[in-house]
Amino acid sequence: MRVLKFGGSSLADFACLQQVAQLVKAQLKDEMLLVLSAPGGMTDSLVALASAAEQGLDYDTQWHALIERCQSLKAAVEAEYGSVQNWPDLNELQNKLAGVKLIQCCPDQVRAYVISFGERISVSLMQCLLSSHNAHYLEATDCIASTNGHIDAEADLVASKIRFQTALKANPATIYIMPGFTASNEQGQLTTLGRNGSDYSAAIAAACLEAEVCQIWTDVDGVYSADPRYIKKATKVDFLSYKEAMELSYFGAKVLHPKTILPCAKAGVPCEIKNTHNPDAQGSLISNDNVSSEPVKALSSLQNLAMLTVSGPGMKGKVGMASKVFNALAHDNVSIVLITQSSCEFSISFCVHESDLPLALEALQTAFELESQAGLIEPVQVQRNLAIVTLVGDNMRAHKGLAAKFFASLAQAQVNIVAIAQDSTESAISAVIDGELCNDAVKVCHENFFTHIPSIDVFLLGCGLVGQELIKQLERQQAWLEKRNIKLNLYGVANSRQLHLDSEGIAFDDWQQKLAASEQPFDLKLVEQFVRQNHLINPVLVDCTSSDALAAQYVDFLNAGFHVVAANKKANTSSYAYYQDLITATQKNNRKFLYETNVGAGLPVIDNLQSLFGAGDELLEFSGILSGSLSYMFGALQDGLSLSEATIKAKESGFTEPDPRDDLSGTDVARKLLIIAREAGMKLELSDIEVESVLPLGFAQGDNVDEFMAKLPSLDAAFNDRIQSAASEGKVLRYVGTIKQGHCKVGIEAVDEKHALAVIRDGENALAILSAYYQPRPFVIRGYGAGSAVTAAGVFADILKTLSR
Repeated sequence: MRVLKFGGSSLADFACLQQVAQLVKAQLKDEMLLVLSAPGGMTDSLVALASAAEQGLDYDTQWHALIERCQSLKAAVEAEYGSVQNWPDLNELQNKLAGVKLIQCCPDQVRAYVISFGERISVSLMQCLLSSHNAHYLEATDCIASTNGHIDAEADLVASKIRFQTALKANPATIYIMPGFTASNEQGQLTTLGRNGSDYSAAIAAACLEAEVCQIWTDVDGVYSADPRYIKKATKVDFLSYKEAMELSYFGAKVLHPKTILPCAKAGVPCEIKNTHNPDAQGSLISNDNVSSEPVKALSSLQNLAMLTVSGPGMKGKVGMASKVFNALAHDNVSIVLITQSSCEFSISFCVHESDLPLALEALQTAFELESQAGLIEPVQVQRNLAIVTLVGDNMRAHKGLAAKFFASLAQAQVNIVAIAQDSTESAISAVIDGELCNDAVKVCHENFFTHIPSIDVFLLGCGLVGQELIKQLERQQAWLEKRNIKLNLYGVANSRQLHLDSEGIAFDDWQQKLAASEQPFDLKLVEQFVRQNHLINPVLVDCTSSDALAAQYVDFLNAGFHVVAANKKANTSSYAYYQDLITATQKNNRKFLYETNVGAGLPVIDNLQSLFGAGDELLEFSGILSGSLSYMFGALQDGLSLSEATIKAKESGFTEPDPRDDLSGTDVARKLLIIAREAGMKLELSDIEVESVLPLGFAQGDNVDEFMAKLPSLDAAFNDRIQSAASEGKVLRYVGTIKQGHCKVGIEAVDEKHALAVIRDGENALAILSAYYQPRPFVIRGYGAGSAVTAAGVFADILKTLSR
């Protein structure tokens, strides 16, 4: 005997019914029992009808829609297969609903009849489709014995086995068809086995008949490593143990009914999950015969939960208090999902479904009324809108560090853990978390345990030379990233006026057109909302501007859960108090603030400094050429160009800031020197840096860039004199930053040809760090430190550092 259960999605319309009939005929060998759900959506319609009738509302529209659907299905079947037998009495259903509306009360016995009507529709139609094989209609009420009420009954397997044997012996057949979801109690009254209970019916039948297999036919290929509706990269699990399947179904796996597995497990009947619409797919097999070495099989999540905490001095050391809590809830049929207790016995916390919360609170208040009055029990604490994320796998106990990895993954998703629970067999670890962050938590955990493809979700602010070059590099490096199992998406692009967001990721070839067409200015709240809606877990804001306003928002960015990658130096060189706020925000939010390009563009300056100082080194002296643009210009001056010509050449080559005054004023170098000083632990402000400008004080102040460039040749003669004066002494001019004895200075220095900085030109940077570890010879970093390609490459490298691994 083989038991095949078909769900509502497999029976939704005439075409689906035909598909099931063909599948059954193709698999027909020995005896077969079909257990059918109601056609998809019909049970919901019946539940709504019962509810409307109970409230005395007009349900004519709903009723006629149901009748039309039933008659349409029947007509389609009869047109091809002949008369439908055993068609359920729609008039009786109508009369019962009318009676409910009249008294505005729906007894459980009547409700069970109404909401299980759809299963009888399915069975009568399928019997007609399989009439050529003499399929026998098997009444579930004759076969499955139940206890514990009419609506959410429990099966009595011992009594049911006797009933099944009697029913099959009296009606020999090759194909039996039975409605799922229903049973009968000792009085012979119809009962239901809980919502979506047809899986449970099939498992009961398989156990009672000692079936070869119990197949659950649905609309997915099997059990997945996570809910495929939310996790696109979820993979099918080929084999599960009974315990793994029970844990998954209990904690929210929609493909399995929580009660399904136990009867199969008790009888040792394998349970197979198959796809009606893809019958050749392997499916998922649940048994104890296929032992897998994989430590983690799947993740599941259960939402819409509330946690109640019963606490007080009367709990500690008092025998029977826990029993009193759970007996009170059991008396009112409140199901407890998860339990945790403090080691000092001061409190007990447990989760219930939010729909059961009012009933649970009332039960506890009644049970502990006297203790509350005596001050032994505190008011029950309630936390709403919670979810449980569960990691499931029988082999977890044999692998160290899985719990740590699980909790680290939740931290990576910025999720606070409300409570944790683990069973003694170590086959499941559960964490109670904020319900709004459930999908984010599952996404990160699935990424870390299954796909191993971490994601980087980029939002680029600033589309100048560096920003444009960065996008080109992101496009060029996609194949390189794919080889390293890294998924990098560009979700947002903004300039000073417009913002473009795309939940599917922005294409690299038409982002400029999309941005130009946008009418939305950049707004952090809008981007934050976009991240939440799309469940992005590693959002990175990349600032390739020189905007003071954006730099002032970095703390807000970090607090909103973004990593910040900055080519912009303004934040790091703002007030020391703001600099400290940035450091605090990164630590508090477990986010990264990365700014390698602030000092040396693509050179690894910040990384090396942080490594040195993190290892206990101490800065003694520093000197260096920190500006690629000034390095380029002063090299050009050495070659005989005038100041204005050198500036024009550097600007056209992309070495300078958009406004060359930011370079010539020395402010840009001063900012870099301040960053180095702060990395070394010096508590300085920008105003503490002594700055010698290349330009005379107040030169072209208030002019725009074009006006400044037009006036610049007026300085050529005076500056040429300075160059010639240095040359007469065998020296060249260089723009140098120094730190000596706590004093920071940037300015023009004349250095002879033997000086290490004399050869630094054409955009190169050079930094000499004399430290406690590196003396008397300094640690030197040298290389190109300017240009959009080099700077963009440094930004790209910082973006990759946001990966948690």
